[in-house]
This record gives sequence, structure tokens and C-alpha cells, in this order.
Amino acid sequence: MQTLILTIIVLGVLVFVHELGHFVTAKWAGVGVPRFSIGLGPRVVGVKVGETDYCLSAIPFGGYVKMEGMEGEEAFEGLEGGEVEAEPLSPAKRFENKSVAWRLAILSAGVAMNFLLGWFIYVGLAWRDGIPTMPGTTVAGVDSVVAAAHPGLEGLAGESIVAVEGRGVSNWEELTEAMLVAEDGELEIRLASGRSVTADVAGESDRERIAMGIVPLVPSVIENVQDGSPAARGGIQPGDRVVSIDGIETPSFDRLSEVVQARPDRIVPIVVERSVDGSARQLSLTVETGVEKAPRPTDGKFVEVGVLGVGARIDRIHLGPGEAVVAGTRAAGRASMLILGGLYDIATGGVSLKAVGGPVAIGQLTGHFARQGMSSLLGWVALFSINLAILNLLPIPVLDGGHILFLGIEATRGRPLSTTQKLRLSQVGLAFLVLLMAWAFTADILRVVGF
Repeated sequence: MQTLILTIIVLGVLVFVHELGHFVTAKWAGVGVPRFSIGLGPRVVGVKVGETDYCLSAIPFGGYVKMEGMEGEEAFEGLEGGEVEAEPLSPAKRFENKSVAWRLAILSAGVAMNFLLGWFIYVGLAWRDGIPTMPGTTVAGVDSVVAAAHPGLEGLAGESIVAVEGRGVSNWEELTEAMLVAEDGELEIRLASGRSVTADVAGESDRERIAMGIVPLVPSVIENVQDGSPAARGGIQPGDRVVSIDGIETPSFDRLSEVVQARPDRIVPIVVERSVDGSARQLSLTVETGVEKAPRPTDGKFVEVGVLGVGARIDRIHLGPGEAVVAGTRAAGRASMLILGGLYDIATGGVSLKAVGGPVAIGQLTGHFARQGMSSLLGWVALFSINLAILNLLPIPVLDGGHILFLGIEATRGRPLSTTQKLRLSQVGLAFLVLLMAWAFTADILRVVGF
């Protein structure tokens, strides 16, 4: 129930911000706005101030701003609570009578507000929490896709990087930054062993793939243990180095997590190295792992995974206001590219349509990130807000992108589409979205039942 309430709150905030953008810009342009609603369907409660009815509607997903004289909206009368009783307004207050520039500003304002909200959260997190970074520059391995594209990077596992293009690096954030700002051409990476490796890079996206594809080795040393967690009950302490779990060596924290997640609700032997009386000793412990639902990386399906309740050491680089703006902007840019890449993969068949998530997946992810703490939840809200902005820009009638497409056609040919044409296209767009939502909900159910 808590997850459901939190999900409704998150969706409500994102919808409110989106519709607020449309509303404020429409009012600024002098367009009449008979209704501002959070939620869809029949009006439940509200108050009328001036010409506008501010209300909550029955379906707690979505929302709308009903503007005077916006053609093609007749297809949504049912979703938008039916006709609004309002005093007749002058022609000057009708949306259709405003200039192309004003209409474009009104239609784009919701998307802009969602993107700005995501950007603002990323900047705030960067200022409050700083940039998390892994101590040291030892490499755990290289992503197979990156290794195939850049064979020179093979064999980095276990090596420590000391410089990129002659720029010294002492932690993973410095290493990543050095790669991202390197010039196109041959990228030289110098190692502590004295040898160097090179990779030919072309363009920012290629540099980013390499930077993200080289995986840091985080030693399996426990920095913190959650109170009441399986690890605490089993006797694991901060400072312990986990040598093996269930007979499997765990040289890195990633390997530790991988082994634990594959063993939900299991009693397993764990060997730790602990400093006792000034000397390192190996101790054998028996721990009963916990279990939680988490998204599987391959298809997004929520499955049961094992948990210990331990954390690795993470260093943080604290930032000033200007540095936080730069870091937040980069985070928003990475989120945008991630979303666009996902849409491209779905459109080209690179990802199964089963990966499409609906309200159930949104609720599961919201609950998952909420359990990880406020910073994780806010990061999810930022990503979700930018995701809504990009999806709303798709050129599908009924979405903001579809209305902008109509406006582009009008600007190109010198006259708008007829009301009938807009209505028919909007009905097609609505039917497409209904089918997409039905499929997303079906995919949610299939994930829940295990298909």
C-alpha cells in the first residue's frame, strides 16, 4: 500500500509539473483555460477561480489542461470529464487564434517543465551528495561490446590505470572525466605496470561507451552493515573483506553481489578476512541471505534476489554550485541518451516489446528505489521526468509531439489541417496509445506471473 501511495504521489507531481507548464504559458499568452485537472475521467472535487476550474479527477494517472479553441480535442471528452460549463470567451482568447510562435511555446512548455524538473533534481543531488566515485583505478574487466570494438583494451582486468592521454588519475571519477574530454584519435591509457594500451576513438558517444565499458574493481571490503540485516545477524562487521561465499571466491564487490543475488533465502558459508589483534585472520561464518524483488537487467522483469545488507566503500567528490550545475547537466544528458537509446532499440527490435513497462512496473521501480534511500528515489524521479518529456515529444497525435507536428504542417503549407483531419488523426493516435497501454499492462502481468 505504501508503494502504491508513493507511486501515485510521484506520478501526480510529474503530471502537475507538466500541466503547469502548459497552464502558465497559456495564461501568459492570453488563452482561456476552462479546466486544470490532475487525473483523468469524471471530475471528483475542485474549485473554480475566475474562468478556470481547478480539480482532481477520478483516474489518478495523467492530467490535462483544457484550453479554449484547441481543435481536435473532441476525441478526449470522455477522458477529460466531458464538457466544461464556462462563459463564452472572446475570439482573442482562443488557442487557434494565437500566433504559431505562441502555440508552439504553449505546446512545448509541458515537455520543458518535465525536463527542467529532472535537470533540477540532478543538479540538487550533485550539490548535496557530490559525485560518487570508486577509490583507486583498478579495472575489474571490460564490457564485451567495448572490447570487441576496441581490441586494444583487452587484458585490462586486474591492471591499475595511472594516466589517460598523459593526464594523471587517482580515482574513477578522474579517470572517467579524462576519457570524456580526450580528443578524437588514438586514446592512450598508461598502466601502473609500465605498459600502455591504446584505442581509436571517434566522437563523444564513442568516448562515453569506452568510459562506461571499463568496469572498476571495487574490493570486497565491507564499509557498512545495515542494522538487523542478514549480514548483521551472521556476524559480518565493517572492515571485513569477504574472501568467498558458498565456496566461490569474491575478489570484488561486484562478484560478491552477483553470488549473493543468485542465492535468495539460502544458508551459505561465508569466509571473511578480519583484523584481529593486529593481524589478518580468516573466519568462517554462516549467513542466511535475505530476499527482495529487483529488476533483472536483461528484460526488466522483477525477480527474487538474495541480499546481505552490506555496502562497499564509496568516495564522494563534493562540488560547488557551478560544478554541481555542470555535473547535473551531464547527468540529465546521459539520462536523455539512455532513454533515446531504449526507444531506438524497441523500434528496431533490439529489445523485446516485453521490456515495455506499464503502471505495475512503474510502481515496482518506485518501491525498489525508495527502499534504497531518498537519493535513489529522487534520481528515479529525475529519470522518469525526463522520460515523460521525451515520450511526450513523439510525433503521435494526442501527445504534445503530435500537436507540434500539426503546427509544423500548418507553418509549412500556410494553413492548418481541417478540424475533421485533426480529429481523425487524433482518434488514430488515441487508439494507438490505448493499444500501447494495453500491451504495457499485459507485459506487466506477464512479468508478475513469470512469463
